[in-house]
Amino acid sequence: MYWKNLFCMAALSGMLFSGMTVHAADSAQVMRDEVVTQVNEQREKNGIPALFESALLNQAAQTRAEELAQGFSHARPDGRNPFTAFTDLGGTASAMGENIAFGYSNEDEVMQGWMSSSGHRENILNPAYQAIGIGVYSAGGEMYWVQMFTDGKNLTSLYTLADVNGDTKINAQDAADVLQDAAELGAGMKGALSRMQRSYADLNGDGLINAQDAALMLQYSAYAGAGGNDSLENFLNAEK
Repeated sequence: MYWKNLFCMAALSGMLFSGMTVHAADSAQVMRDEVVTQVNEQREKNGIPALFESALLNQAAQTRAEELAQGFSHARPDGRNPFTAFTDLGGTASAMGENIAFGYSNEDEVMQGWMSSSGHRENILNPAYQAIGIGVYSAGGEMYWVQMFTDGKNLTSLYTLADVNGDTKINAQDAADVLQDAAELGAGMKGALSRMQRSYADLNGDGLINAQDAALMLQYSAYAGAGGNDSLENFLNAEK
């Protein structure tokens, strides 16, 4: 099992590129979300603010994960530095870092490997970073993993409160995903949502993700669709 890390401070420029759409049943996205969740658990233990998951960084990290199958290196196959996978998409940052690994079969194992290495741990716990993207790729019987970090400049969170599928809308699809997740968990299954997605789904703050949260999503979707312009937070406060 192998890993590498890279950190740099650079003046990078460009335009922001639109990100990926995520679906509750996307197993690769569940793995990305779990790595981010575990990163933030480690940061919380050390009194460091959580990172937000970025669709653009996920896209760049996924490119890098696929490139690692061609050669395990921080240098890209064309010889450029790894952060060009981000800037090629229009991303900008003044602080960036990359952790890479292969030979680990799941999220728990790769996180343990990274946290056991001082350089990788430094990236994971670096307070200069605010955003993260994850790449995961399987080829030739190996799993390739990438964490890409930035200062979060000009980036937004993949998920927001109630938008559990990351499509920038709060609608019936989010409610359906929550109901599916609750049903699967109730049946003793793994569930349809990642832990990260569930953290954005507890609208009534009762610590449970269930039909009540789905109902609030539908109510807000109907309210907004009828021309209501209150924020979700104000809407929820009024519902209490």
